[in-house]
Amino acid sequence: MKHYAKYIVACLIILAIIALGYAFVVRGERKDSLVKDMANLEKSADQSELPETIVQEEVKDPVNTTLVAGGDIMLSRHVGTKIRAAGDNAHSFKNIASIFSDADIAFANFEAPFYDQGPPVTKGMVFKAEPETIEGLELAGFDMLSLANNHFGNQGRKGMEYTYQHLSDNNINYCGAGMNSSEAHAPAMIERNDLKFAFLCYNGIPPESYAADADTPGLAWAQTTTEQVTADVKAAKEVADVVIVSMHHGTEYVVDPVWEQKAIAHAAIDAGAETVIGHHPHVVQKVEKYNDKLIVYSLGNLVFDQMWSQETREGAIGTYSFTDDHLDSIEFQVVIIEDYNQPRLASETEAAVVLKRMGVEDKILE
Repeated sequence: MKHYAKYIVACLIILAIIALGYAFVVRGERKDSLVKDMANLEKSADQSELPETIVQEEVKDPVNTTLVAGGDIMLSRHVGTKIRAAGDNAHSFKNIASIFSDADIAFANFEAPFYDQGPPVTKGMVFKAEPETIEGLELAGFDMLSLANNHFGNQGRKGMEYTYQHLSDNNINYCGAGMNSSEAHAPAMIERNDLKFAFLCYNGIPPESYAADADTPGLAWAQTTTEQVTADVKAAKEVADVVIVSMHHGTEYVVDPVWEQKAIAHAAIDAGAETVIGHHPHVVQKVEKYNDKLIVYSLGNLVFDQMWSQETREGAIGTYSFTDDHLDSIEFQVVIIEDYNQPRLASETEAAVVLKRMGVEDKILE
């Protein structure tokens, strides 16, 4: 019996030892867990006290750029005669030069080729600008001229090539013409305010023989078909922020644009052009807003000798205001040509008549 009692006591002692050991292990594990929990809690608290890092994209201030566009410039015939009589090669631009020179980009259509061969042209329809009259373009600060018009070939291929060189020598860019068709259809680039502006210029008025081909100097031709214009604009969009299309088209002395003008202008806008600027009719024409883009079909004459009607003495200068790559508005100033060559700013009464004909209210088109 004593042995049995000893056995029971021994078993109880063993069980007690096991129980104490188990309790010690569990307590240790709980302590470790508690320590870990406290550490995690402290870590979380430390992290919650850290300021949250917010990555913000740099916000750039909007960039404003102005393009001032004028109508047809012809420095031959009676204009050239008046310039020589004044003894001032920049005479024709005296009253309006600052409007263009104050702009970021100054643009117009140049209707007569420069050439240094032969006597000055004083009459007729075959034009030639004397090389020294480029001083007027320099005074006005023209940055870009369209050569895509029906008089650019009046002095033949040599006159074209002379004009390219003469403009380049005087740091004036040109568009719509070149030593071959690839050059004529290539965008002429100007960079302002870190924005790249591409100019594409086209002629749709005969003779078509002035058009450039694969290895012959000439101009960019676009009369009734739109495929080439569409392709050119899309290609220009790949390298430029803003694409501007200029076209020499329409019916002379008529205020309403014809369907060919509209077809080409609409195709240019659909392909990605920001605006279209028109020349050739020698009078101002109606403006249009198409797919939220502004089209001016004709700015009329800027420097010309067509004094035989009030309408051909009138022209508009458009100040195109861009915010970044978007055209916000065009503000128009009307000019009246005096003495066969010299434009002046119109009075308010004179301007109101011209702007009404264009379909523009309050001088601003938005």
